[in-house]
Amino acid sequence: MGSASLLAGAAAIYHATYSVRSQWLGRTDWRGRTDLQAVALTFDDGPGPDTQSILDVLAEHKVCATFFMIGCHVESFPQTARRIVAYGHEIGNHSYSHPIYLYRSARETRRQLERAQDVVAAATGVSPKVARPPCGVRTPAYFRVAGELGLRTVQWDVAGFDWKDRSGEQIAHDVLRKVRAGSIVLLHDCDSERKRDRKETVAALPLIIEGLQARRLRIMPLRKLLGEKEDKLAA
Repeated sequence: MGSASLLAGAAAIYHATYSVRSQWLGRTDWRGRTDLQAVALTFDDGPGPDTQSILDVLAEHKVCATFFMIGCHVESFPQTARRIVAYGHEIGNHSYSHPIYLYRSARETRRQLERAQDVVAAATGVSPKVARPPCGVRTPAYFRVAGELGLRTVQWDVAGFDWKDRSGEQIAHDVLRKVRAGSIVLLHDCDSERKRDRKETVAALPLIIEGLQARRLRIMPLRKLLGEKEDKLAA
């Protein structure tokens, strides 16, 4: 009986913290409005060396996306961070150095969120209004600080798995196979540890955009897909 209780408790903790759709610890958006026949593209872990190429593809197709930025990467690529905003994209808080909050103290969680918020605002002139915790892992401490900072937590329902060893064609296939109206798509414009490039994501992006257009799914800014006014997610 004791072992069963421990297993049940561990499963509950895993679901509450790791499950993208879990609402146990706090409000989490993982999908947008389904009546708009639209989706949102989001990019994590940047900015980095391949971000500009992604910006170029988005500009060529006149598409807006949301970039969830790591604070220390913003410090390394401040000009790229500014370009993201200048190109009309939304930005989000993705921590300062990409730790898993479940394995960090409440104090460190606060430091990560607050420092990322300050760094992004200083570099771009814009304070993020949305956040995505590293690997999607949320804790009570995370929600407490995010709430104090006015950050809305946004996850995803479709991933390109571009952090794995996959070609651009495979990444695009994974996205287009699962995407539907209201989807929030997770891609990456950098590697959190800067060990791998994102050239295959760059190659996949035109295929994804064209595939969505072929299905008559518009690519919409995240704020609109979530039904928020423009000034709610970036100010």
